[in-house]
Amino acid sequence: MTGSSQQQSLYQLLYGERYIFEEVLGLKFHISPDAFFQINTAGAEVLYQIVGKLSRADKNTVLLDVCCGTGAIGLCLACQAHKVVGVEVVEQAVEDAKWNATFNGVSNCGYHSGKAETVLLQFLMSREDDRLLVAVVNPFRAGLHYRVVQAIQNCEAIRTLIYVSCKPEREAMRNFLEFCCPPDSGKKLVREPSAPLLAVPVDMFPQTMHCELVILFTC
Repeated sequence: MTGSSQQQSLYQLLYGERYIFEEVLGLKFHISPDAFFQINTAGAEVLYQIVGKLSRADKNTVLLDVCCGTGAIGLCLACQAHKVVGVEVVEQAVEDAKWNATFNGVSNCGYHSGKAETVLLQFLMSREDDRLLVAVVNPFRAGLHYRVVQAIQNCEAIRTLIYVSCKPEREAMRNFLEFCCPPDSGKKLVREPSAPLLAVPVDMFPQTMHCELVILFTC
């Protein structure tokens, strides 16, 4: 099958180990067959360091790691932030993220399984902490669901947004435009538009025309 997932067709181990392991920025990551992880680990280290620098997260901020996969970005930035909250739709990837946090001794990370458009909104509506939020989103090529854009754009506590995309010229571009929309009752947007401040390409795919793009928005 092409495009098959663990939910559609259970994977069967034919030979070797059930999981693979990678090391990034001194952390060890346990990766399941259905979980996303950057295959260029040297490039991933550069990527995560750039995200950490642009986020300017500190001990007074909570980092939202949306579409977090195995938790790589959040775990690499956990030492900067007060807390990391990860959201991921692939259940096995969430289990990997929890294992990775425990194995690496990172105690300020929590992970939630489910669609970002549901889980993120519930988290933002129920949170009682008055700390500022930094949102880092690294969605699949289809981009973010519009309800995720709404939730981020309408949250007063989010002042910084970092969008990571391997296909910025496609669906991600739609998201970029949505984040820059002015208040609009029809689109259920109440805050002033976000503004793109900086774009940093990272050569994650050497000897090709492609790059990973990191865009910093202020909200």
